[in-house]
Amino acid sequence: MNTPRTAVRTNCEICAGPGELWLEKGRRRLVRCTACGFTWIPEGVVHTPRGLSIYEDESLNFYAQYTDYYRDESAVDAARAKADWVSRFVPSGGRLLDVGANVGAFVKCASEQFDAVGIEPNPGAVAWAREHMHASVEIGSIFDEVEAYVGRFDAVTMFDVIEHVDEPTAALRQCRRYLAADGMLFVTTPDIGSVCSRLLGRAWYYVDLEQHVSLFSLANLTRLLASQGFEIVDRRTFGRRYRFSYIEQRLKDLSHQSALLRVVHALSVPLRLAPAWYVPINFGDVIGIAARARPAGV
Repeated sequence: MNTPRTAVRTNCEICAGPGELWLEKGRRRLVRCTACGFTWIPEGVVHTPRGLSIYEDESLNFYAQYTDYYRDESAVDAARAKADWVSRFVPSGGRLLDVGANVGAFVKCASEQFDAVGIEPNPGAVAWAREHMHASVEIGSIFDEVEAYVGRFDAVTMFDVIEHVDEPTAALRQCRRYLAADGMLFVTTPDIGSVCSRLLGRAWYYVDLEQHVSLFSLANLTRLLASQGFEIVDRRTFGRRYRFSYIEQRLKDLSHQSALLRVVHALSVPLRLAPAWYVPINFGDVIGIAARARPAGV
C-alpha cells in the first residue's frame, strides 16, 4: 500500500496549513489541519520489523481476519453496486484498473462489463482473488511505476483505499498518469466532515490509528482532486449490508478506543445469537466521488 515514509508530515498535504493534535495513543498521533480539516497520522502507515507495510506483510492478512466482511456475499453485492456506478460514466468494454483490489470482488464484478485488472500489495489477498474469484489481480501498489499503464485506462478505481495511504497526493498523481485522455477516477472513503463523524468525534468508528492514516471531508478531498487535474462529475454516499458477526467483532476490536464504544459493543453482544443475519447500513459517512481527468494544462 505504501513505501516507508522518509520524513514525518508536519503540514497539511492539501493546503499546507498547520496541523493540530486531535488524538494520541501510544506512539501514534492523529493531527487535524486547522485550515481545511484534513486529518492525518504523521507517522504514516505502520511497518513491520521486516520493513513491509502492514498491507504488504502476509502475516498480517486483514482479509483473512475478517472473512465475514471481505469474503462474504455482501462484499460481492457492494462491489456490484460500485460497478453499476462506474458503468454510468465509462462505456462497456473500457479498460479499468482497480487500485487496492483486496480479494478481487470488485474486479470480478467489473469484468462483466469492462476489461478490468487490479493491483493489490498483499500476496495472500492476490492468491485468494485469483483462486476463488477468478479475478485478474496482480501484486502491486499505486506507488510502483508501471510504464505499460501510463495513459492506458479509461477508468481507475480506489474503493476504500485512499484513507490507508499516507501520500494521497502522489497516489492521485499516479492515477492521473495511468488514465487515458478524458478518463474517469472513482474514489470512496470515510467522510470525516459527515454528520455522523461530527456527532461521534474521536469515537467515530473510522478513527483507526493503525490503518486510517488519511481522513478526508468531501470539501477537502474535492479540493485535492482538483489540484491534481480532476473535474468532479458526481458525488454520492455508499452503504452496504453487514453480517451481524462482523458488526459485533468490529465493535469489540474498536471498544478499547473509548468508553462510548465499549458501551456500544456491550449492547451489540446479542448479535452473536444470529451471526449470519444481515442489516443494511448507510449513515452517509462514506463518500463516493467520480472525477474526470482534465486535459493537460487545463
